[in-house]
Order: sequence, then structure tokens, then C-alpha cells
Amino acid sequence: MMIRCVKMGLILLCGLMTGACASHLGTREDFEQSMKGYNRMLRWREVENAGMVYLDPDLRDAFMKEAADIKKRGVTITDYRILTSECLPEKGSAEVIAEYDYYVLPSNQIKTLTYRQLWSYREEGEKKGWRLESGLPPFE
Repeated sequence: MMIRCVKMGLILLCGLMTGACASHLGTREDFEQSMKGYNRMLRWREVENAGMVYLDPDLRDAFMKEAADIKKRGVTITDYRILTSECLPEKGSAEVIAEYDYYVLPSNQIKTLTYRQLWSYREEGEKKGWRLESGLPPFE
């Protein structure tokens, strides 16, 4: 009887551990989708939409001002690369280092900048997901 209880306990423990790992994997996959979606939106000049989708509501006003400035100045991102990406689901945080190629009209000279993005995982009621905590880079 004792061995049977121990076996059942081990099976239950393994199930719980597998479930915990699966939830972290889902969170990691969610991060990958959010990070790629955000950077893709910036690349295709959907800066305002990126802010609405991926930023915490408290940070949106400042982001939207930066987005309006970028649009007004004629900044165009021609390409981006994700240099590093570190996701820590257990801490609810992630960091991305991206590199952007861009130009500012009327010049057509391509410039490159490195952009550090800080992300956090939020669970607010039914809204769960990764939110960007950092603003836009200074396109000079």
C-alpha cells in the first residue's frame, strides 16, 4: 500500500512539473511572437499600431509622441536584425538587442543603430501577454 501511494505521488509530481514546463514554453513562444510582431510592425512603418498592441497603456502617450516625431521627420526603417534575445519566463522578463538599418529623408544614406528592448510578461484579468517597457530608439 505504501509503495502504491509513493508511485501515485511521483506520477502526480511528474504531471505537475510537466505542466509547469509547458506553461513556461508557451510563455516563451508568446514572447517570440510578440517580439517578432513588434519589430516587423516598426519595419513596415506601423509604429503607432505597434505601440497600441505591444506597449503598456501607461507608456503609450510618450511612445505615440515619439512615433509622431519619427513620422514627421521621414524616418524609414529598411531592415532589422535580432542580435540577441533572452527570455526569462520564470521572472516574467525578457531583453532583446536589435539592429536597425534606416534613413531619414531627404537623405538616402543608410544608418545603423542598436536598439535595446525590455519586455515584461503581464497577467491582468483575461489579458495576458508580453508588453514592451522601453521606448523607441533615437533615430538621428
